[in-house]
Amino acid sequence: MEVHHHPHVEKKNFKEYFLEFIMIFLAVTLGFFAENLREYFKDKSEIQNDMQSMVADLQADVSMYNYYISENQLSDRKIDTLITLLKTNRSNSSDIYFLARYITASNNTYTPSTKTFDQMKSSAALKLIEPRDLLDSISDYYQSLQWFPGVNTLQNEKLSEVHLANSQLFDGYVFQKMFEVVSTKFGAKGNLKKPEGNPAFLSDNLNVINSVIMAYHYLFSVTEVNNKGAVVRYENAKRLIDLLKKEYKLQ
Repeated sequence: MEVHHHPHVEKKNFKEYFLEFIMIFLAVTLGFFAENLREYFKDKSEIQNDMQSMVADLQADVSMYNYYISENQLSDRKIDTLITLLKTNRSNSSDIYFLARYITASNNTYTPSTKTFDQMKSSAALKLIEPRDLLDSISDYYQSLQWFPGVNTLQNEKLSEVHLANSQLFDGYVFQKMFEVVSTKFGAKGNLKKPEGNPAFLSDNLNVINSVIMAYHYLFSVTEVNNKGAVVRYENAKRLIDLLKKEYKLQ
């Protein structure tokens, strides 16, 4: 009769089970920390890139503010001169024609970029910004940009009213002769020249003249208000650039 020998199974003692548990625990824990570390460096790289992009947006805004504020301030000074001439001395119609056409060509509204901020907002990346007061400063700046759409719309409406009023006083043929296209380093641009002689007005009616004055006055008023708002946001954008560069060590 055959005798079956059962294999001898060596039982593990408690110490061996405990070591296996420790090894599994360490492997799981290290994997968890490794994944967290990977996410940390990924988030750090992502926020660094986002902040660099935001600084680029803000620098473009600063350039836009600087240029348009200067242009609008010059345009408003010319409105003041035009109103004075229309009211007190219409003998030099060449200057009046030039001022009227220059002002409408040099009136600007403000359109700062919110591209990076909007992308970070939609991807929930804003939560990665530290410290908290920096996030507050960023949010406050972009929240303040909601000022522009309403005032821009009103300013464009007043500009349209100027165009309508001008059509009652100024000869469109003269305006046409004042405009020319000139070549530039980057292509071409429109250019205005003062008309020769003293071109006639379409009307000497004081009510017509006053309607033109009123239209320019309202454009002046809205543009001045918009400029004041742009100056505040221009300064805030410069401060925000400095904060971001310092916090994230950007160039």
